[in-house]
Amino acid sequence: MSLTFWNPNSVFAGFDDDFFNAPVMPSSLARFQTDAMRISPRYEVTGTGKQFRLAVDVPGVKPNHMKIELENDGRVLHVSGDRKEKSDRTYEEYKFDKRFTLAKDLDTAKMTAHLSDGVLVLTAPKKEKLPPTKQEIAIVQGEAPALMDVEEEEKKE
Repeated sequence: MSLTFWNPNSVFAGFDDDFFNAPVMPSSLARFQTDAMRISPRYEVTGTGKQFRLAVDVPGVKPNHMKIELENDGRVLHVSGDRKEKSDRTYEEYKFDKRFTLAKDLDTAKMTAHLSDGVLVLTAPKKEKLPPTKQEIAIVQGEAPALMDVEEEEKKE
């Protein structure tokens, strides 16, 4: 293994600085690019002891161009959408796709979404905390019953 030092006066200094960040196609052909630009919308998460609130900036996006889904048994909120803009003689399409992990104490069945002035606001109440319960279990003397397979129980019925 050899160690080489960076020489800022070298002919190749800075040659690969933007190699991986540069566009794959020449800028003269960029207007013919068909892939939509991916963007990540700005968002703000707030909450109180009774409610969760998520505000997502989606300027210019219409409700029929958005999709809001709950995934993984209501633990993940998936927000996606797109908008198209006309500039000069071309159309540009912007897409976003964002997932948020939700807390276990949210009542996602009562989640609501409102769109106003380019801001999508999702709210969900928190589940009521039940007081801890205490249950006494009776002790029976004798041998414990054997574990039964589900298939055996179905055959008996």
